[in-house]
Amino acid sequence: MTGKKKENKAPAKGKVLVYRNRVEVLLEKDTVWLSLNQMADLFERDKSAISRHLRNIFNGKELIRNSVVAKTATTAADGKIYQVEYFNLDAIISVGYRVNSKRGTQFRIWATNVLKKHLVDGYTINEKRLIASEHKYQQLKQSLKLLSNVVHIDGVSDEAKGLIEVITQYSRALDVLDDYDHERLSVPKGIKRSKFKLTYEKARKIIDALREKFKSSALVGREKDKSFQGSLGAIYQTFDGLDVYPTVEEKAAHLLYFVTKNHSFVDGNKRIAAALFICFLDRNGILYRKDRSQRIDNNALVALTLMIAVSKPREKEMMIKIILNLLV
Repeated sequence: MTGKKKENKAPAKGKVLVYRNRVEVLLEKDTVWLSLNQMADLFERDKSAISRHLRNIFNGKELIRNSVVAKTATTAADGKIYQVEYFNLDAIISVGYRVNSKRGTQFRIWATNVLKKHLVDGYTINEKRLIASEHKYQQLKQSLKLLSNVVHIDGVSDEAKGLIEVITQYSRALDVLDDYDHERLSVPKGIKRSKFKLTYEKARKIIDALREKFKSSALVGREKDKSFQGSLGAIYQTFDGLDVYPTVEEKAAHLLYFVTKNHSFVDGNKRIAAALFICFLDRNGILYRKDRSQRIDNNALVALTLMIAVSKPREKEMMIKIILNLLV
């Protein structure tokens, strides 16, 4: 097969702090790009040494040249335009572990410590980026709040109002995610007097109606043991004369959790759990908000049920808190 080789697209310009040296670099596709001169400055070696290391890296097939090299047009001091090769982070790290210089040694110590921390902790945190992200998140929340005020201004088209309302509805989800990330999710206040009690008999009627919908599977809703009755009883359990789960929302959240996790049925455990959860909310009058929007829409219900199904037992309280916060 013959033809002209495709030249890699040149990365965009940017700045980044590499190791402890501030170097003007190119940024693209979530990686850093340095020219041969910049790598020589970074590791305090002449270009010939850096070139030799790169040649050995490519000859030894450690890296494929075309995948780590890009060219970009650069205007020199004499006004002429030259094509300059840039090497991405993979190539920079490979050179850093070969180059013989004091700076190279410092680089290897730094890189090894970062790798060790990542292996031990399971993640690596860029604190500066984290702080910047938190600042941007707060700005986003403020922007959403300002947008919500636009809805009440005369002269704004219905189409614009509708778009703004859709956007601002996500601010609550952002708050829940932020509280989850910072481990500060709390249990919100709920309704303590329930209108509807879910008995085993009532639950079976809901399950039987669900079986009609899924006729293709004769095993949907078939109980393996008595654990389903135990799940229903658990949401109404008391201690010293008081409900363990005093609010309707807490009962609903634990209903979804217990039925999903206990696997009481041969088939359809998640579907049954979701159906009972929705029916319980509806019969107790809290499925919809005052504006008739669903507290838990279809996508959220699927996500919650699957999240519970794959969660670990030690994460139970966090799962319950997430459900309760989304029911607000």
